[in-house]
Amino acid sequence: MGSRWTHLALHVRKPASSIAFSERFTSLRVVDRHSDASSTGMDVAWLSDRPIDNENTFVLVLQEGTPRAVPNANPQSPLAPLNHLGFALPSREAVDAIANEAKQAGLLHFGPTVLNRNAGSLCLIRDPDGHTVEFAHGQSLGKPYREAYSATPR
Repeated sequence: MGSRWTHLALHVRKPASSIAFSERFTSLRVVDRHSDASSTGMDVAWLSDRPIDNENTFVLVLQEGTPRAVPNANPQSPLAPLNHLGFALPSREAVDAIANEAKQAGLLHFGPTVLNRNAGSLCLIRDPDGHTVEFAHGQSLGKPYREAYSATPR
């Protein structure tokens, strides 16, 4: 099967709050907003951190409203406690800075801490809908095998 992962969709109460959170704590930006009210009953925002010429290759889809296209599709519970969205940061100090900012905003859920050589240094914070968002440095994700497993988180 030749599938390609294109998006992750989350149901949110207030897209403006979720967008403001994403712009404050991540490099995600809005690349599209539209209404699917005539088909799904939802308003939609697409967020991406990809370069402009590649921004639609993978997006976070924020959906607001009561979906009517799928029977009994009530708003879902937030991603928590271990389900999460993960973002890489360039240093352990950057993880500490995000954790500090989130703590001041009352959003810090866990950390910052160094868990292990695979997870690296990380913190978990909550978005306006209660979804867990991880910020980490030193994880093996996205790196060549040799580089990932020889690196020790700072």
